[in-house]
Amino acid sequence: MSVWLRISQAGYTPQREKTAVVLSETDITGSTWSLKKDGKTILSAELSSPKRGDDFHVAQEFYYTIDFTEAKSPGVYTLELAKAEPQKIIIDENPYVLFANQAVGHLSRMRSGCATDITNASHPGDAAAIVYNVDGDWQNGAWKEAVPRRTVDMHGGHYDAGDCIKFTLTEANMVWHLLRAYEENPALGVLDEAKYGLDYLAKTFPDDNTFVIQVGDGRDHHVERPLPETEVLDGKRPALCALSRVHMGVTAATLALGAYVFADINPDAAALYKSKATAIYDRARKSDTQASAFERDRINDFYYDKTDTDNMALAAAELYRLTKKQNYLDDAKAYDTPPGHSISWSVLNGCVNHRLAEQGDAEAKSRFLKEVSKYDCDNIWDLPGGEYTWGSLPIWIGMANSLFLARRLDGDSTMPTPFLGVLDYIFGRNNWGIAMIASEDLPYAVQDIYSWITFRLGKLAVGALSEGPGKKEMHDSLGSHFKTPENSPLEKFNTSEAVFYDNGDDFMLQESTIWGQGNLILMLALASAH
Repeated sequence: MSVWLRISQAGYTPQREKTAVVLSETDITGSTWSLKKDGKTILSAELSSPKRGDDFHVAQEFYYTIDFTEAKSPGVYTLELAKAEPQKIIIDENPYVLFANQAVGHLSRMRSGCATDITNASHPGDAAAIVYNVDGDWQNGAWKEAVPRRTVDMHGGHYDAGDCIKFTLTEANMVWHLLRAYEENPALGVLDEAKYGLDYLAKTFPDDNTFVIQVGDGRDHHVERPLPETEVLDGKRPALCALSRVHMGVTAATLALGAYVFADINPDAAALYKSKATAIYDRARKSDTQASAFERDRINDFYYDKTDTDNMALAAAELYRLTKKQNYLDDAKAYDTPPGHSISWSVLNGCVNHRLAEQGDAEAKSRFLKEVSKYDCDNIWDLPGGEYTWGSLPIWIGMANSLFLARRLDGDSTMPTPFLGVLDYIFGRNNWGIAMIASEDLPYAVQDIYSWITFRLGKLAVGALSEGPGKKEMHDSLGSHFKTPENSPLEKFNTSEAVFYDNGDDFMLQESTIWGQGNLILMLALASAH
């Protein structure tokens, strides 16, 4: 075929705008498309106003947009166009809840320390993780075992991604987004997973001079790959400890939000989370703490976030919301949180400014709106920012969520075009026509996620979010670490800027991260509550 239809395989809600994209190697202006239901044509029109592919977002010579927003009745339709494979179109009041539940289910399989539906209990030895401290200047990313030798109980939590390392930074980021998803749509079953993460985060501060930023280290990447339950490093794993404001700030923020959410649901848990949040925040404010900490590995630094002010500001904002104590609000406003450039594991400016804006802070609202104005899109896929990098898709999701929340600050609850664009992109309205969430309930979805679930169990990592397309130049530079498939059917849709392969060896494009899952679940909560 030389013509391809790209649609959201999950479906569309009745009242939203609904579009498909046509990719073509030739000019097919004037060709007729038809939307049919039960064999009857509901909508039909000729393709017009072709646009030329730019070899940046689109590889084909021509592309077109089909708008079928007028179709509003729930049901199953067929979109037809000559020379293209017909596509099933679903219109449903809530097409996203199934995939939100699958995304949460993936997190449950990423649990450490307890049996899941696919493994027995894993890494029990983390109950006595060996304390390591920073070796020299923290910016070198080096660590050494503490003297005298001691251990901390870090049993529990979630594995971050394709490895079995647990990072406090991404655990807290993920749980914060789960709690926000609950606030937006309590019907989604996220609280069990959030609580499992909160209970782990409460352990990160066992005493006044110890804060755990990571359990496990780069050795996990360079050993035989058994199941986590038989991991050869179990009982030998380090707990990297540093009084890092980056980590302490986001952990205090998440625990404070946990205390707020669980106040009436589980008062005892809420009391623990509140106590830990305040203690961690107060300790982070002392002068002997450091901005950040990280491990330097052979290929790249593990989650190196240099900027602590956004994390600390979010902690203060959440503590103010929880306690209504003025000193926390004063702190939150005093931290420098200028408009960010994205929303990710390392950039929380928008989260802070949105929280403060919700509580009537006009300056914070101005900063937030200025930030999201940078996310405006002018590309065929309606991608906010429209740039490709490592982890493109989770970053776009964060931006899209911010655009939605920004619009709502002014009383407009309609979903903005970039939000819909990213939502549809996840489910297959993209160059490759492949849904970026692993699911048997989608006709063309990623199968080969870079995950221990895939390469250790040989199972589909149901609900796992791909990192999505990446910048070609960056991907080429990492090419020696994985094998790029030859003669991939996806190759013809790659551009000089962006590439994607459904390849389980490719940690740049296909590694599913828990912080990405958190962003996805918040997006699906917003979309399904709408």
